[in-house]
Amino acid sequence: MAPTPLAQPSQAVSRRRWLGLLASPYPRRRLLLLHWLIACVVYVGTAVLLVAGVDQGWMRFGALLGWSSFVTVVLLSGYAAIRSGWSERFADPALTQWQLSMGVIAVNWGYVICGPMRTAALFPLMVVFDFAAYGLRFRQIGWLTLFTVLCLASAVAIRQWLPAWIDPAQPPSPLQVDLYNLSMIAVVLPAFALVTARLSALRKKLRDQRAQLADALAAVERLAVSDELTGLPNRRAMLETLATNTRHARRGLLPVTIAMVDLDHFKRINDTLGHPAGDAVLVGFAELVRQLLREGDVLGRWGGEEFLLVLPGATAAQAQQVLWRLQAAVRDQLLAGQPVTFSVGVAAHRGSESAETLLSRADAALYEAKHAGRDCVAIASGESQVAADPI
Repeated sequence: MAPTPLAQPSQAVSRRRWLGLLASPYPRRRLLLLHWLIACVVYVGTAVLLVAGVDQGWMRFGALLGWSSFVTVVLLSGYAAIRSGWSERFADPALTQWQLSMGVIAVNWGYVICGPMRTAALFPLMVVFDFAAYGLRFRQIGWLTLFTVLCLASAVAIRQWLPAWIDPAQPPSPLQVDLYNLSMIAVVLPAFALVTARLSALRKKLRDQRAQLADALAAVERLAVSDELTGLPNRRAMLETLATNTRHARRGLLPVTIAMVDLDHFKRINDTLGHPAGDAVLVGFAELVRQLLREGDVLGRWGGEEFLLVLPGATAAQAQQVLWRLQAAVRDQLLAGQPVTFSVGVAAHRGSESAETLLSRADAALYEAKHAGRDCVAIASGESQVAADPI
């Protein structure tokens, strides 16, 4: 009888339910159980080879039964602890150190009972230490290494003390030895490769995350000292630049002059042409002025349509010449058919005055420039001088 249309979805739900019961609905536990499953495959593959050894006469059935019982208890205990979430009360929910220690015991137990095949019984140690590199810290790996050496030394001692009980009566042929080695490699190597690939993917993910974090930190640092719109140094960065230059000037190393720049009637541009046009004017002004400044001069956005220009090594008169040149260059290049002008207050550092006092004098000079009709340069001095652009 053909299934009804609802039967297939019902079967799919049933399969998902069974998968959830076996593998857990929680992604983290599923990942831990995936690692447990890889270990299971290695144990089961090894057990199959040992069963073949019993059939070929180089393995005792009683020895295989004891080893298999131990492995079964370890696997079931690990599965129950992870699947139930009981292991999550520990710092390492995967119980990595315990599982790997049990793996070392199982490998060395296999070394004891495998007789002439005992060298191949050590191959699963590759998977053990591959998992160790994935989940353990350096010191834990050191302790696991010491534990492995001690277990192997104990296995060698047991073989010396009980040779008649361990070695089978019928030794294998050279071909059997080669085939067993090949079979053990075929069991161990895929698991080793899978864990190594997983470790490689994790390292790549960490490298990508570090690169993304470095990019994010660089972006944050840029935003901390740069104006988002114009790309110029922001007010915070300019205060640091000004502090450094005034400190040098107080020590007599290099004079400094500053200029407070304010775009004239900028609100009118925003009101008539819109804020995008106003932003374009600010960006264009910043790009154009940066191209025309001398090497060492620093232009920053002070706020709104105000800019601060720091001119190390310049006198007030030299700064005035620079600003006249900038006024002439800016006037007709930012808006088609509409001149854009700016007013400037210039102040040269004097004596031991602070950066705050210097800023205050430049700001006062800017007020004088605006009061004088804008589109001019005012120099702060004992007797303020207002100079219009001679062009």
